[in-house]
Amino acid sequence: MFADVRAGEGVSSLLLGLNIFLLLTGYLLLKTVRDTLILTEGGAEVKTYSSAGQAILLLMAVPFYGWMGTRVPRLKLLVLLNLFFASNLVLFSAFGRAGVHIGVVFYIWVGIFSVFVISQFWAFANDITRKALGGGCFP
Repeated sequence: MFADVRAGEGVSSLLLGLNIFLLLTGYLLLKTVRDTLILTEGGAEVKTYSSAGQAILLLMAVPFYGWMGTRVPRLKLLVLLNLFFASNLVLFSAFGRAGVHIGVVFYIWVGIFSVFVISQFWAFANDITRKALGGGCFP
């Protein structure tokens, strides 16, 4: 009804749809918490500086991720990335309950999380599509 799904693609399409729904819902929740934390702990000026810090950190993180992507199989990289971000959430929760001010670090982390997890989803979707099409257009 919404897309051209052929025989044998139904389960993969549903799983990808569920995956992106969960990712975007999780990001929406994290973004709400992020904005509340940064504004209550530092204000709009700190939010602006944190955005600049996020951009600078991404300038270092993206090449490192690209380097890792050439040395680690994609499925293993996907699992490692998700475990890394899940463990960070546990740490943020523990530090937050301990009364540590985590607003700036959490703000930057959520921005990096959104870039990496969403791009990882599309890379995974591309892999599934290429396999379903018998190799796809790109080697």
